[in-house]
Amino acid sequence: MGLTEVDNGRKVVITRIEGGRHARKKLMDLGMIPGVPVTIIRKADRNPMLLTVMGRQVVLGYGMAEKVHVR
Repeated sequence: MGLTEVDNGRKVVITRIEGGRHARKKLMDLGMIPGVPVTIIRKADRNPMLLTVMGRQVVLGYGMAEKVHVR
């Protein structure tokens, strides 16, 4: 399932990152690494998402969030 499909307040684990080398590097620099847990703080349709990753709050645009797969 993609990160954009997860409801507010849910905690999930990253399984895969898609996209080109630049997009994957940017996401990994934000802590979005397979095996890392992520909590969805705030999500609204097609708007940036507010997440907690590795103890930090991260704002992630919808397009980038679509590249992150979770379980």
